[in-house]
Amino acid sequence: MSDSLKKTFQSNVSELDNAEMKLWLNKTIESEIIPRLLMGHKLEPANDQFIRQINEINITQVEIVDFCQILLDDPIEDSFSFIDKMQKSGHTLVSLYMNLIPASCRRLQHLWENDENSFTEVTVALGRAQNLIHQLSPLFMSQGNLAHYQGNALLINAPGSQHTLGILILGEFFKLNGWNTTVEIETSTAELKDRINLQAYDLLAISISCEDQWDTMEALLNEVKKVSKNKGILTMVGGPLFDYKPELVKACSADACALTAEEAIKTVSDLLAQRTSLN
Repeated sequence: MSDSLKKTFQSNVSELDNAEMKLWLNKTIESEIIPRLLMGHKLEPANDQFIRQINEINITQVEIVDFCQILLDDPIEDSFSFIDKMQKSGHTLVSLYMNLIPASCRRLQHLWENDENSFTEVTVALGRAQNLIHQLSPLFMSQGNLAHYQGNALLINAPGSQHTLGILILGEFFKLNGWNTTVEIETSTAELKDRINLQAYDLLAISISCEDQWDTMEALLNEVKKVSKNKGILTMVGGPLFDYKPELVKACSADACALTAEEAIKTVSDLLAQRTSLN
């Protein structure tokens, strides 16, 4: 494993006071750590061998507990070593991204809710998981077939949202399926409008976690169509809110709403294909 994948995690947790950290983690937990937007376990990878590996090799509860404990207690190098060991035993990164990492983060939520680990310990562990996703991205991309270019995608959290891991993992799967993907964890309405006015995106996807963000999201969707450099930009929304209130799917003004990664990628591909057939 290359040295670049073993960089020590540099957490900025110390820069936040306890109240700010409490608010951040509570919002993360309210968003279920990994939004269900990413929980589509039928996402088709690049080849049949991938599918066989995902389906035939299960992640065990012992492996989840062990990895979660490493995230909590050990340096980041040990997390990479654990991933490396899992790959050598036959797991693909797709399987680990969709099973091991989300399950470990849900366990962190459980440990927090049951007062088995402190706020700071869970926060640092989540930071290590996020760092893993960033550092493993080049290897993850090598697992698929990136030859078929789909377009430019911009994935964002709704302004004011705090969850991060979900949108990061979703971005990885869009990249794997041929999208030139940009992920913005935190962005204001003004920053987003400037970005899509300057660069032509084929897709804007917004993840929303709570109903308080609804009006902001709807206003943003309306503004995007007006100021986008690409006047044919597609808009899509998803996230935990639509699990809690599925009736909002029909109320949303976006071009599409998706609840899983598989659904998101397929829906956008179908919409683009429809447009191509009409031209």
